[in-house]
Amino acid sequence: MKLKGLLVILVSVVFLFSISCKEKENEATEKAEIKAKAEKVEKAEAKEAVAKAEKGEKEEDEEKEEKGEKAEAGEKAEAAEGKQAVVDLKILPEAVLSAFKAAYPNAVIKGASKEVENGVTLFEIESLDGKVKRDLIYTADGKVSEFEEAITPAELPVAVQQTLAKEFPGYQILTVETLTKGTVKQFELQIQVKDKKIGVTIDPSGKITEKTGEEAKAETPVKK
Repeated sequence: MKLKGLLVILVSVVFLFSISCKEKENEATEKAEIKAKAEKVEKAEAKEAVAKAEKGEKEEDEEKEEKGEKAEAGEKAEAAEGKQAVVDLKILPEAVLSAFKAAYPNAVIKGASKEVENGVTLFEIESLDGKVKRDLIYTADGKVSEFEEAITPAELPVAVQQTLAKEFPGYQILTVETLTKGTVKQFELQIQVKDKKIGVTIDPSGKITEKTGEEAKAETPVKK
């Protein structure tokens, strides 16, 4: 009877020992799996970080390259603009140049030319004074023979605006300049009416003194 009891106890101990070993084995396996998963996640995160860093470096390099190309293009454009901006002022008599500078000290000369009209030598200066485009024709002694200056449509006299509305319904102004010859002042306009571009010159009283027309190309009208 005692032997049987001992056998029962021994079997119980062995059973409990096997269960304990199994639990430890499962625990070890579980820890190993957790560790493996953690290492996998770490590797993935590290790989992603490296990829992001490489991508960032690549984008940074591309951005630098793009900026460099833009800067180079800008420098070339500036150089080209500077080259185009060079005007030969030697063709202008001293009297003409002095008269222009005295009248428009802040203007920049964008072009200069010489021509002979009816046996009289004239000198033209194209200029930009801030945002104002101004062209002047001088005689050799520095006197203004002809004067053109860009203005806004709002600066047109009421009489001129009334003539435009009456003669050209639905018109849109493309460009407008004052034209002064001696003491005579007129307004030169390029307008668009439907599919036609028309050149028209009007005096301050609203009288049309000249008109030309041709099929219009696509242009953006000046806001009235």
